[in-house]
Formats: sequence, C-alpha cells, structure tokens
Amino acid sequence: MFIRGVWLLLLLSWTASAAPLSLLTWNVAGNGATDWTTNAAQVRAIGRVVQYVRPDIVTFQEIPNDYVTEMTNFVSAFLPGYFLARYSGTDGILRSVIVSRYPISREQRWLDGVLLNDFGYDGRFTRDLFEAEISVPQWSMPLHIFTTHLKSGFDADSISRRGAEALAISNFVVNTYYPTWTNQPFVLTGDFNEDVMANASYDADVVPKLTNSAVGLILTTPVNPTTKSERTFSIRASLQSRLDYILPNGLLYSNILASQTVRTDVLNPTPSVLNADDDRTASDHLGVLMIFDNPYSVPFRVTQIDVNGGFLSLRWESRAGSRYSVESTSDFTNWQDAATGILTGGTEGLWNTTAPATTRFYRLFEEPPP
Repeated sequence: MFIRGVWLLLLLSWTASAAPLSLLTWNVAGNGATDWTTNAAQVRAIGRVVQYVRPDIVTFQEIPNDYVTEMTNFVSAFLPGYFLARYSGTDGILRSVIVSRYPISREQRWLDGVLLNDFGYDGRFTRDLFEAEISVPQWSMPLHIFTTHLKSGFDADSISRRGAEALAISNFVVNTYYPTWTNQPFVLTGDFNEDVMANASYDADVVPKLTNSAVGLILTTPVNPTTKSERTFSIRASLQSRLDYILPNGLLYSNILASQTVRTDVLNPTPSVLNADDDRTASDHLGVLMIFDNPYSVPFRVTQIDVNGGFLSLRWESRAGSRYSVESTSDFTNWQDAATGILTGGTEGLWNTTAPATTRFYRLFEEPPP
C-alpha cells in the first residue's frame, strides 16, 4: 500500500498457534530385555532416533515392566525437559509409556485387565488403554492421547481376545469418552497386532471395529517416503505386516499435515546423529510419525495503518497476554527485527515507530509462548 506516495507497506500476519504438533508411536521391543538403562545398546538406539525425529509426543509400547522406572533416566538423557506418564496397566511383563514436550495434566489407565465377557471373550483385557491428557500451548482444549498394545498371536484364542479388546475400546470411546470430554481432540495409537490388509482373513477386524462411524476414529496410512511402504513389522527380518497405527478423531484428521513410518537404514546419507542400523537395533517395529496442524488456529488481521507526524502506527486484532513481533525488509530477502515482545492486554495490539524514509515492507506475527 502506498501511503502519501512515499512508503510502501506490506503487512503479513500469522499466529504462533499454527505451530504444528508431531506425534510418534513406537513399539520398542522391550519384551525379554534384561538391561533398559541408557547404557544399553538398544536403548541408546531408541534414544538416537527420538532425538533425530524430536517429536512433541511419543507413545511407547512394550516397555519392560521391571525396568519402567528407567524411563525417567531415558527422558533425562534423550528428551530433557519432557514430561513422562508411565503408570499404565500391565500384564506383569510389559506396559506403555507416554512422553510429551508439553505438560501432562492427567494420566489414566482404562480397561486395565477388565473382563471381556460382554464383548465376546471369556477372559480379561491383556493390558490396558492408557491415556495422557496434554495441555498444548495455544490449543483451546486439551489433547487426549491414548495408546494400547493389543493381544498378539494368530491362534483362535488370541484372535478372539484381540477382537474383544477392540470392541471394549470402541465401547469406551462412545460411552465414556464422548459424554465426559465432548468435542475435545483425541487420537488412539499403538500396536494393534493386526494388519488391516495383509493376512486379513486371519484377523479379528480390529481396525474396522475401532474406525466404526459411531466411534469417530479414522484410519490413516503413513508410508515411508523412500520405500513407499506402510508396513512396520519386522524390520529385523522382513517387513511383511503393518501392526502399528495412529487413528485420530475427525478434528485432528482434518488437520494432518504429514505422516510417515520412520526408517534409518534408507536415509542417504545417514545423518551424523544416527547409525544406519538404529531402526533394527532399537526394535523389530518401525515407529509411525504424524504431524498435525493446530485445529484451533485463528488468523488475525491488521486493522489499521496510519502515518502521521512522522510516525507509523499499526493496529491489529490480538489476544490478551500474547506477545507479537514486527519484522521489516526492503527486498523480501533480508528480514530484520523491528520490534519484539510487544505485549497486549486486550483485543487490540498497537505499535508505533518512526516512519521510514524509504520503501519498507513489514510483517507481523504472534510469538510462540515461552
């Protein structure tokens, strides 16, 4: 915009609430492990991968129950500053753990060893459905992250039990989650021990039961960007099956930005922070990564530009307590800070500066929270 024929001002605005959120789910093959310290080769490989990917949230399955306290040291070593939820249900051998960059306001185990008779199986849930409620900055509602590790095996009893566990989770979502946390975003992750496509004739229809329209979870199919394969098991032998899933609800599904399975052996060149064989050293499963946009992101507008008495004034829509920055340039290549940390106390932001003597371009954005 030309103002008095002297200054050209281009104002771009965006909000830090649009920062994406990354979620990794990974079965880390802790079954039978006798060393889960940060000195163990397997644990160090897991650590290098998560440091490389640097997800905001990780849901781990198959953490050895006897060594779950070691996850505190794992977080300190590889994801310092992250929050840890580890009091999941267990079969006495394995359990799940959730790690988050953002505060975990609540952790809760659901369906922990419950009877499955009402869902067609005479027995109990193998482990549980584990939840962490997470306060994500700039999200107007908390995020509910669930993870589970369903019964493995293709014998008739295991198939029946796994199918009943899927029905129990579906029933929980419809009859417990929805009435209590209406319209809040949630996602189910985990090792379902069943491929939705390969060997489908031998399964218990776990994914169709969990993605029934009444449940509201949606099937996603992340693939590796190099191999274009969705299969996650077994990287230590032959990748023949997809056992690991991220099922978001509709709100999160409509805000998926990217997804993939995580392999280190196909990265070329191998990043310096990784070993090429870290994927198979860490686990027989591949991790699955998904990135979500903020579903509550609302762009703001610049409402007024004034030049008067040698001063330039900008006004914009703001949120009380948020901070904003202004950058300027003359060539759209080299941007410089014109102002940072502009704190607003109401619904309108204001910034004044000396009017430029030559053509300048400006952009305005909301700063991320500290």
